[in-house]
Amino acid sequence: MAIMSATTRAQGTGTSVRFVHTSDWQLGMMRRFLGPEAGARYSQARVDAIERIAAVAAEHDAAFVVVAGDVFDSNQVDRQVVLRACEALRSISCPVYVLPGNHDSLEPGTVWACPTLTKHLPSHVDVLVDSEPRHPTPQVEVVGVPWRTRRPHTDPLEALESLDEVAQGDVRVLVGHGQVDSLAPDVGGPALIRLDAVERAVRDRRVHYVALGDRHSCTSVGETGRIWYSGTPEPTRPEEERPGEVLVVDLEPGGGCTVRPVHVGTWRLLSHVVDVDGDADLEELASWLGEQPDKSRTVVRLGVRGTLSVAGLTRLEMLLEAHEEMYAAIQRWQRNWAVGVSPEEADFDELPVTGPARAALEELRIASGSGDTQAADALALLHRLAGGGA
Repeated sequence: MAIMSATTRAQGTGTSVRFVHTSDWQLGMMRRFLGPEAGARYSQARVDAIERIAAVAAEHDAAFVVVAGDVFDSNQVDRQVVLRACEALRSISCPVYVLPGNHDSLEPGTVWACPTLTKHLPSHVDVLVDSEPRHPTPQVEVVGVPWRTRRPHTDPLEALESLDEVAQGDVRVLVGHGQVDSLAPDVGGPALIRLDAVERAVRDRRVHYVALGDRHSCTSVGETGRIWYSGTPEPTRPEEERPGEVLVVDLEPGGGCTVRPVHVGTWRLLSHVVDVDGDADLEELASWLGEQPDKSRTVVRLGVRGTLSVAGLTRLEMLLEAHEEMYAAIQRWQRNWAVGVSPEEADFDELPVTGPARAALEELRIASGSGDTQAADALALLHRLAGGGA
């Protein structure tokens, strides 16, 4: 596909520019909680997100796209993933600048040097293997700071200190990757990005916008409004607050900076915890599971807490089994899974169980009543197999 001319607009003595900021595509990522069928769809959705990003760039007439690290989930991704990525990148009709991050760093064996990628990567895609300025349009400069090792021992953006002030009327976009110290649990880590230095570079007009990757939630950092994490275009963990977005950025030299998040994600990874104490609570859980949209692209990490009768536990198991067929996955969140069992005699009075099986049932009932969770699980299974869940 031919490359469109870049969109720039004269603004007095300078140039305004619009571009798309994205990151953390994590192509080739596999999630262990997904089965083979859902896992394949999830992996393909990450590749398909490139085409949705292409549509955003075209719709907003972007001059270029920057990908701030972790295009690939590792340097050992399958050949098929590389080929599909290269093909999807053809759908973006403007220059694309991709930065090696911690997952696909420029260490020996990097995916960026593999023959499959170098042979098939479209010509309008530029891998930022160094910090030499790129010029997608006149008076617009893109500078990347690639990761050369997966575990650096210094600030990934320490090169900021060597940047001169931008010429009057020009625009500079810095593309980086890593964790900002203001968001880190250990602010003394050697490989953290020092936010004070980044904000100082913005205030000194050495940088107009800092496009960051590594954090999978769309996040504005600091006080300038010009330092952003775009987040991942498809979610990877339920803890992510704002996944599934890309950023459309408008810059003017010495003037405004407008950042607009655009949603492109198609999958959802949810956490849901419920307290149960009888049939009404189970009905409420059934309603919640039934009302969720796009179940085939939804993963639920489910926590259940409370006490149920054996019949109630059987109904819970049957409820989950019925919905697991429709969802991409329903995970039992062990940290929040605490279902006590109250083995009521009425649950077993009419079961067609006699002889030794009835004696075993009574032993399990007594043991579960004493808090034996394994006995409770065995009791619920026996209850179900005997027809108690019908």
